[in-house]
Amino acid sequence: MKKSLKILVAALICVLSLQIDVFAKGKKESFENWEAVAMAMAVQFDGAIEDIQKDAYKDAYKHMNSAYFDYYEVQGFEKNVMAFISNDRVRHIEGTFSDIKHGLLGNVSVEKETLLKEVELLKVKVYRDAMVLDAVVGKSSDDFVGVKVYGDPSNIPSIVIEEAKAQGISIAALSEDVMLEEGDSSARNWQVFTIAFGLLLREGLEAILVVVAIVTYLIKTGNKHLCKAVYTGVWAAVGCSILVALALQFVISNAGLAGELIEGFTMFIAVIVLFHVSNWMLSKSEAEEWKEYIDGMVSESVDTNSKKTLVFAAFLAVFREGAELILFYKASFTSGMNNPKYIVYGIVCGALVLAIIWILFRYFTVKLPLKPFFYFTSILLFLMCISFMGKGVVELTEGNVIVGRTTIPAMHGFSFPLLSIYDRAETLIPQLMLVVATIAVFVNHHKSVKASRKKLSKESH
Repeated sequence: MKKSLKILVAALICVLSLQIDVFAKGKKESFENWEAVAMAMAVQFDGAIEDIQKDAYKDAYKHMNSAYFDYYEVQGFEKNVMAFISNDRVRHIEGTFSDIKHGLLGNVSVEKETLLKEVELLKVKVYRDAMVLDAVVGKSSDDFVGVKVYGDPSNIPSIVIEEAKAQGISIAALSEDVMLEEGDSSARNWQVFTIAFGLLLREGLEAILVVVAIVTYLIKTGNKHLCKAVYTGVWAAVGCSILVALALQFVISNAGLAGELIEGFTMFIAVIVLFHVSNWMLSKSEAEEWKEYIDGMVSESVDTNSKKTLVFAAFLAVFREGAELILFYKASFTSGMNNPKYIVYGIVCGALVLAIIWILFRYFTVKLPLKPFFYFTSILLFLMCISFMGKGVVELTEGNVIVGRTTIPAMHGFSFPLLSIYDRAETLIPQLMLVVATIAVFVNHHKSVKASRKKLSKESH
């Protein structure tokens, strides 16, 4: 690992420690169910509404921040919605939060009535999602079933009734039906299993793809003895993830904004390291064909710095999501909202699926011929870079570091969550820049290969 990279990491740790001290103020609370979490958020929404009516926009902003970081993030609401409802739903809710906060800060021009309506509708949508997570209503239910947040139907604001009417929905019929329903415990247990399983699979898959690519590369090039160092990096990442999770949970009591910053910056570091590793692997792809050796220069090419870089890449791949995943599971076990038995079932099943994926990639990709393997590995890591870049931007946007959510109309709402590709300029522009850089690397590699072959051809004659 180069000195510059070490300095970058140290600097980020210092910055993040300051951010943690400044922003982490909330406390983890215990709730009976997700509707109780939504009600706690509703209190903050109501505070924001009162402040907006008094033109106290800065105070309203604080209430919106509290609703998001102290509850939606810390209590695991976001992750549950992402795993059981949809990633698009999380993007919509987070986008609404962001739009409201930018309006309150004056970054964009928004009328007071629009702000009031958006906060009221967000309160309804969040409560609807809580009802889905509590198995009170199904995933296909309309947003306006969330009017239960107001209790008595007579308390529903006219602004919400008018919006529902504009969409052809009868608030009266929805509120009467929903008030009588209760959560189905068996359905809830299935949701808990699905969420625990889905999150582990979702977060673990990317880490496995990176680690198995590095391990297989080392085996393929006769550097199997270095695999132990990579595995050490992986276990070190697990240990660091646990320590970071404990620090966030017990020392500062709130991952909140600090958690977003840690994940965002870690992803950007991962992009730099993986891009370097991918480019380095690609440069070895033609070694066999050019100079006809396997055990010679290719093996020797893994020098001390390269070894450290590979280990660090494996470390980042695991650490990147490890702390957040641990925090989520800890909250799930201790919140009282989930059945621990089904969380364990989900974790076990997720781990088994990841183990199968590891075996398939580990033992089948190693059988690929040298050149296709190197190309496959390089492309895989480049794709991981694109995904991490998009996620990093999203995390820093949620952490208020990157301002703005510029939708690209020409994309017509298209998104590809697997690679973190969304219809937003803030994520797409740096990803496109990364694609251009990747193309340049491949073109340069192709020219280098062509020149080397031409040189060898002349020498042979």
